Amino acid sequence: MSKQSKRAIKGQDASEGNSFLSATPITGSANANATSEATPSVSMTEALLKSISAAVAEEGKRILLSVNESFGKLEAKVDNMMKRIDDVAVTTAALATRQAEAETRISHLEDGIAPIKKHLDSLLIANKELRDKVIELECRLRRKNIRILNLKESTEGNDPTVFFEAFIPKLLQLPVTTIPIDRAHRGFGIPEDGRPRAVVLKLQRSRDVAMVRSAVKRQGNPQHEGRTLRLVPDTPPEVRAARRAFNTVCAELIKRDIRFRMAYPAILSFKANGGQKSFKDPNKAEAFLSSLT
Repeated sequence: MSKQSKRAIKGQDASEGNSFLSATPITGSANANATSEATPSVSMTEALLKSISAAVAEEGKRILLSVNESFGKLEAKVDNMMKRIDDVAVTTAALATRQAEAETRISHLEDGIAPIKKHLDSLLIANKELRDKVIELECRLRRKNIRILNLKESTEGNDPTVFFEAFIPKLLQLPVTTIPIDRAHRGFGIPEDGRPRAVVLKLQRSRDVAMVRSAVKRQGNPQHEGRTLRLVPDTPPEVRAARRAFNTVCAELIKRDIRFRMAYPAILSFKANGGQKSFKDPNKAEAFLSSLT
């Protein structure tokens, strides 16, 4: 290669190098400008991230504080509830103890009541027997008594015994002029509603009692001073109540034209189904009548 060619090539290379160098400053200036322009954006981003981090941290603290407060309140409520549950458990245990004690006492009482009940039943039976005997004795003592109902007050005067000894034969037209009487008196208490008190006569002889009752049955209730008198046996109140309990049955017997009698103290007797029937209980007598065709 000739020297001129070599110089030409070198000159060309130099020119190319100069052109490159001339271009290089321009590129560096653009990068510098870009860097200077990007720097504020990074700073703003970092500031924004720091602000967000601070806000998140603040909100996290607030939420954590609120959660802690809520948990604190919940813990207090749970503690209060647990305390109440403990109180209920203590009360339940006390009630269970008392219930066990009560069951033990009740069991002991039941064991003790059993013989007492048995003894009481025997006492009730004995009491009924004694009561029946007392009523029977009272009836026997009153066998010679006669009660006069609806007799005007003060008719007997000051000596009722003497008055009725002559009054009864005359009233009933008996075949005797006098009847011996042990005692004669009015019923106790004060007359009410204008009704006179009953007169109780105790005759000396049973035959005179039978004669008076026979005359009353034969003649009916006598009259005296415009009043209808009734002469009835002097029976105890218990016997009269027991006999009144048969009123419905007696009315049914009368309706069916069945003859009956009331035996002492309160035993209803009548004939039915070809045999003699006797009843002490009015309910059983009524049931028997209902079964009859």
